[in-house]
Order: sequence, then structure tokens, then C-alpha cells
Amino acid sequence: MVEKILICTRLFTSSFLVEDPLGEIKVVISPPIIDVSLGQGTVYFFSITLTNLSDMDLRVKTSVLPFTFEENGTLVMLEESDRWSCTDWIELDTEKFTILAKRTFILNGKLSVPQDASGGRWCAITFDIDSSNGLRERMGVKIKTGSLIFVSIPSSEEKVLSIDSFSIEKISPEEITFLTVIRNLGNTYLKIDGAVDIRDINGKRIRTLPAKGSLTVLPEGRRVIRTVWRHPRVEDFTASLRINYGKNESATKELTRKVGYEN
Repeated sequence: MVEKILICTRLFTSSFLVEDPLGEIKVVISPPIIDVSLGQGTVYFFSITLTNLSDMDLRVKTSVLPFTFEENGTLVMLEESDRWSCTDWIELDTEKFTILAKRTFILNGKLSVPQDASGGRWCAITFDIDSSNGLRERMGVKIKTGSLIFVSIPSSEEKVLSIDSFSIEKISPEEITFLTVIRNLGNTYLKIDGAVDIRDINGKRIRTLPAKGSLTVLPEGRRVIRTVWRHPRVEDFTASLRINYGKNESATKELTRKVGYEN
């Protein structure tokens, strides 16, 4: 068997195409991310659609697993649930099913929020997809994919973001790389975006660089972000970093630097 783990972590994505390198398995998952705000004691019903674009039937086995993000954004499945996991809040209507070739299967689930829940919780619903059948099992291809579940309880959320550092990692006439390290000090996951404003010695804005696309930072988690300014044309500049999180919250940091070379 050849196994691949493919999970979409991009926010605001409505569907995700999963395909193995040989092109034997092609499945569209919708939605790849479920992000809901619920009250304590709420029961929420959801559905995940899997569309088989392959020319063969696919066998699927489901699991509900905890996960975390490394500081570079890599998703890592955990062997055991931690304090932030909501694996025990999830019930699926089936654990195994077959998606016929060129057909769609809808997996239904129920999410039950405990009365004493607070902050934010998350887990992954994973799909082990197998293209083999009982007669030639060893000849098939197997991939692992899934959808991510994020649940926030707004009445008890504490959103606190710290910019641990904002510095220059690399500097040359060709490009300048800014290095940002942020940390989530609250009790819920944070969806962030941001930018670096570059101003010259007179305060004139000469460039705005997106700090990164939309990211999710988990509680107690750290994220490292690199932002590249290509072909700088000034020797003295001030870089102002702004990281937005929540509806109106933001964190800022600033540095002033002389490039140290002639244009």
C-alpha cells in the first residue's frame, strides 16, 4: 500500500480535491473545514460530502482524531486527546462506507457541546480511503485525508495574542526577510492576518507587504511567519507590523533599520 496524508488547512475554502500521485484516487471533500460558534449545551448537526471522481469504487473508514499545528503551520495528528480536543463531542452516523465510482456520499454527524465547555476546541474527522477490493487488496492505493472541526464558545472566549519578536532575519540588496514570532496566550483558536508597512526616512509609505495569508493559531501555540521584501530601494526605513485577530483586536510592533548598502 502507498499512503498519503492530505488535509486542507486553508481558511475560507469550500472544497478540497484529494488526489494520489498515480491519479488512481480522486475525491472532492466539502467542506474541508467546519468552523462554528455555539453556546454551552448546544447540539449541532453537520454533513461532509465526499465526491468520488475516480473510475472505481472507494472504501472509506472514518476516525475522529485530535491534532495540533507546529510553529511552521504543519498539521500533526496526536495519539491522545489533549485539553483542547473535542473528539468526544462528535458522533458520526457511520464508521465505514463505500463511495461508488463517479458518485457522491454524504456523511452526517452530530456535535454536542457540554454545559461546562469554554473557549475553543477542535478535532479532525479523518478518512482512510482505499482503492483496493477484497480480491487484490495489496495492489490498491490508500490515502488519508479529512475535514477539520473548530468550535468556539463566544461567551467564554479569551483572545490574547503576543508578538514575541519582530526582526530582520536576512538582508541583502535583493531582498529583506522579516521574521515574526507570535504566541496565542488565550483559551481559543485565533484566525489571524496582518501586514508590514514600510516607510522611508520621511515617513512616506513605500510598500505594504502581507505578513501571511489567513492562519489559525491554537492556544499555547507559537507561529513563525516570514515576510519577504524584494528589491528594496531605500537605505533607511521603518517597518511597522500589524497582526489582526478577532473582530477588532490587533497587535503591533515596529523596527527601524539602515540597510547598509548602496543602491
